[in-house]
Amino acid sequence: MSTAWPWIILPLFTAIILWSFRHYHRLTLGISVGLCITLALGAAVLPLGGTLRLGNWSLDLNDTLTLLGRQLRLTSSDRPLLILIYSASAWWFLGTLRHRTSPFFIPHGLATVALLVSAFAVEPFIYTAPLLALGVFVAIPALSPPHHTPSPATLRFLTLQSLALPPILIGGWVLSQFESAPQQIESVLPAVLLVAIGFALWLTIFPFHTWAVMLPKDNPLYEAGFFLVLITTAGFLVFLDFLNSNPWVRNLFVINATLQLVGGIMILYAGLGVWFTTNLNRFLGYSLILDSGFALIAIALGSAQGITYFLELLPGRVLGGFLLTHSLGSLQNHPEASSPHSPERLKPITWGSLGFLVGYFSLGGLPLLASFPVRQGILFSLAQQSLPAAMGVLLGNILFLLNGIRLIGYAVQPLSETIQFTHGLREISFLTLISIIGLLGLGLLPAFLLNPALQAAQSFINLIR
Repeated sequence: MSTAWPWIILPLFTAIILWSFRHYHRLTLGISVGLCITLALGAAVLPLGGTLRLGNWSLDLNDTLTLLGRQLRLTSSDRPLLILIYSASAWWFLGTLRHRTSPFFIPHGLATVALLVSAFAVEPFIYTAPLLALGVFVAIPALSPPHHTPSPATLRFLTLQSLALPPILIGGWVLSQFESAPQQIESVLPAVLLVAIGFALWLTIFPFHTWAVMLPKDNPLYEAGFFLVLITTAGFLVFLDFLNSNPWVRNLFVINATLQLVGGIMILYAGLGVWFTTNLNRFLGYSLILDSGFALIAIALGSAQGITYFLELLPGRVLGGFLLTHSLGSLQNHPEASSPHSPERLKPITWGSLGFLVGYFSLGGLPLLASFPVRQGILFSLAQQSLPAAMGVLLGNILFLLNGIRLIGYAVQPLSETIQFTHGLREISFLTLISIIGLLGLGLLPAFLLNPALQAAQSFINLIR
């Protein structure tokens, strides 16, 4: 049996079956969470690409499945990513117990997860683009259910993600003809530019980033947060896979310098943008744009250490994104909520406002939280290459964190005498509490992520040599 069967095909077929039972929320929730937990545990303990022996019984888990002449490969080096993706999916689906979500969310979300895993696993690279685009199309009914008019954010999201497909297909096909750097660099310049435009559209890279801020604001928050975090994270993994398949591309046309510049612009944009927004949902988009900027800079370091930094960013990105989304939903779904999208909603201190602040500061790189150790390493490495670039990045990050002080000011303001809240920190939210503990643990014990990141880096062997 191939590893693609349990980690790609099984969840895809399960999602199709769950679609028929989408109105039975408890049933679809139990099956999806149980399956995702099983797949995460299986990825942790089963020998991917090896033989499982239980007494006289043995099962060969081949790492390659061939379909229509194309290969789906999941090896032992993909183990940390599979654990992260499926455990995060289980956690996110479990959160629907506290949120009103579309009946399409769980089946379409599970199908999207399977398609994005297949996009990362497929070989050759040129078939990644259609699978990733298919994952985006499958997500649309959950964001905009049938018989509902799609929001402008959904239309922009779908348009930009769709526009990414042709340039990546065309440029990827041209570049796949070269196993090494061509003698005449000018002959592949158009192809490189096409692929660069395609990935910029996929990854919310400046100047195609606006949908990341609009999507949580104009769509159902919980669904938008899930797909925003999932699709952008998968897109970065596919980008690394592209560079790994064409390692000579990184040495062309000062690619690393361009990635550093764009990453720095995104960080400065996020640091400034949070000061001019009065909608809490938009903070989710700005937080992920900031994190994406650091991800680009980590990749642009051009070293094995940079790839490891990028992979170490992912758990904090996913868990911080969940905590922000879950907490915002808790703040806005409460029956006592007034002006649910205003920063005024942070008062008084509840588990919702506390979770929002912790998630915001974690994605902002505050010391003691998940992103700080990795951000510190990225800044030190960047400073060794370009001190002005490091100073600009640090300025954007500081601006982002200083805005957090403004948000704390909203949270500690006294309530008006005409407003009474019957809940507070006494009403414990276990998902919020465990997520906060997780972010603190990742920040205080950064070495916990090092070995999984080093193992995952073996999937990009051409980038770490």
